[in-house]
Amino acid sequence: MERQIACLYIPSFEIALARAQNAALRNRPVAVAPVHTSRALIREVSPEASAEGLQPGMSVELGRMMCPALRIVPPDSSRVEAAHRELEQRVFSCAPAWESIRPGSLFLDFTGTTRLFGPPIDTATRIGRELTRHQGWESVIGLAGSKLVSQLAAATMKRPPQVLWIHPGSEPPFLAPLPIMLLPGLSRSSTSLIVQRLEDLNLRTLGAIASVSLAQLETVFGTSATLLQNWALGIDPSPVHPPAAQPMIERTLPLDPDEVDDPLLLGRLYGLLEALCATLRQQQRVCRRLRLFLRHSDHVERMAHERLPHGTCWETDLQPVLTRLFYRCLRRRVRVTRLTLQIDRLESPAEQLSLYDEAASVPSASHRLSAALDAIRAKFGEHALCWGDTLR
Repeated sequence: MERQIACLYIPSFEIALARAQNAALRNRPVAVAPVHTSRALIREVSPEASAEGLQPGMSVELGRMMCPALRIVPPDSSRVEAAHRELEQRVFSCAPAWESIRPGSLFLDFTGTTRLFGPPIDTATRIGRELTRHQGWESVIGLAGSKLVSQLAAATMKRPPQVLWIHPGSEPPFLAPLPIMLLPGLSRSSTSLIVQRLEDLNLRTLGAIASVSLAQLETVFGTSATLLQNWALGIDPSPVHPPAAQPMIERTLPLDPDEVDDPLLLGRLYGLLEALCATLRQQQRVCRRLRLFLRHSDHVERMAHERLPHGTCWETDLQPVLTRLFYRCLRRRVRVTRLTLQIDRLESPAEQLSLYDEAASVPSASHRLSAALDAIRAKFGEHALCWGDTLR
């Protein structure tokens, strides 16, 4: 059975949400940027602003000089999270398996659904129309036989609403002219050396990489050569992971305004850690590795990770590890604009019951407190109760 994977992407998701609430922002140049600092950087731009030359990472002051009609929208993480959950609920009835990529972007697996919902291209088009009709969100959808090709198909479309179907066997000619920086796996700072070597070898497109033999790629890139060649040919066997089976969970927090105060940054990180641990307990899984990414205001990104001696899903076990990672990353006294916390090596908990000591099976006070907080937030909302350290 041929795989049918769709990548649904709502361009400029925060701007789309703002325009759905405020009709005065439609068809105008709009940018998302913090409003509490004079050194704010633009995080997201509308197509109208992009046509005026504005780009993410540009200062708001320069953006206003280039486009005097620019409208600034402050970031709102709670609104984005709520809208993304609504998006998941909308697609749940049409896709047996779906996987979140980031807010406003999902993978949908339509494999084997033709007899139930019709051809996948019709299902994808219907989802896009319903999102536009009910929520006012215009989307682009890439449809292909793998996650990689469908994501690249969605990335090549600029003006929504559009649906692009890459038929099986037509992946190489579609991928050949695309630049290497469109590959999702090359966006992290940890792959900067690979990107630099590709530039040095004048391998700037996926077609250029595909034209080089595997033996030649291995000479330069070692174990990464096979993966690079597979990407260039559109080969990606990775499945669409439902939330409870995803191999990694990640939370990102943009800072408004950007900060350099250690206690405040640690408080924000502890808040992200609480959300990750609550998700692990809900899925009845534990993690074996913690990763931290810091992005500074000068676009420099730092990363640190640490493996855990045993799997855990409790904040009290992970907070000391997170504190160590934070001080390993924050070596520069430059303001931080974004925090990203990631947990992986997820597995089911291996619990060993005691035959003699009944007290050994009783959860500790901190674990009982975390479970009680989970119950309160599940009933009254995520922001009903929080630790004081997270409010600094």
